[in-house]
Amino acid sequence: MPALEDNALNDRQSQIVDRVERLGFVTIEALAEEFRVSSQTVRREIIRLDELGLIHRFHGGAGRCGSGERLSHEVKRQRETGLKARIGEAMASRVQEGQSIFLDVGTTAEATAQALRDKNQLTIVTPSANIALILFDAPGVEINLTGGRIVGRDLSMAGPAAVGSVMRHRFDWAIIACSAVEDDGAVLDFDAEKIAVKQAAMEVSRRQALIADSSKFTRSARLEIARLDSFDLIVTDAAPPPALRERIGEERLMLAAGDRAGPAMLSMI
Repeated sequence: MPALEDNALNDRQSQIVDRVERLGFVTIEALAEEFRVSSQTVRREIIRLDELGLIHRFHGGAGRCGSGERLSHEVKRQRETGLKARIGEAMASRVQEGQSIFLDVGTTAEATAQALRDKNQLTIVTPSANIALILFDAPGVEINLTGGRIVGRDLSMAGPAAVGSVMRHRFDWAIIACSAVEDDGAVLDFDAEKIAVKQAAMEVSRRQALIADSSKFTRSARLEIARLDSFDLIVTDAAPPPALRERIGEERLMLAAGDRAGPAMLSMI
């Protein structure tokens, strides 16, 4: 068993933990620049802190343990599958046949894609190869990938090509996913390139919808997508905390309730 002294943190490690706790997520590049050391040095520090259980190591950076952690796509896919399906069904109930849709990346967006399979005359543009696979054989859906650079294990696309593709459209709905919603109304995510695609879609859409399971109301992320008042509709599975509920307003909040044994019940709060 290692001596207790082996677990003592040096000054730089302590500062990294402090920044992760305050910001929710930090990148190796930013830390290397701040501490004026190499990326390899920062990576070694992060690996050590991850081994000690003080932070979680991710590709390109580190995040909080607990409510601020950035979960892998496979973990998110397996977590709360039923409630994500209900959110998807609720969102799909607001989509009319013949509309043009931007559908974001992520597991809740994938559940929404499943719920849209039975629609007719839909045009869907997405940066998600996973969503294209879900919808490619749906007879009433025309599916278009944005193109761009693959940026994650969830097979999402981003970069200038993806943004340019989105900007050529005019959508009836931009259906946006996120990693967190904070009490001040900030809708957050981790990846700047993915956020640029989301923001472009919101800019060229007549209506904007946010799809977010209720765990997002207790989490944090490092970059802002938009403010809550930028969305015409917020679809979730449980009532948000009072501060957020007041910001959203009853007319824009849609809850998806139900269980796996029966159909979803939809309610505007």
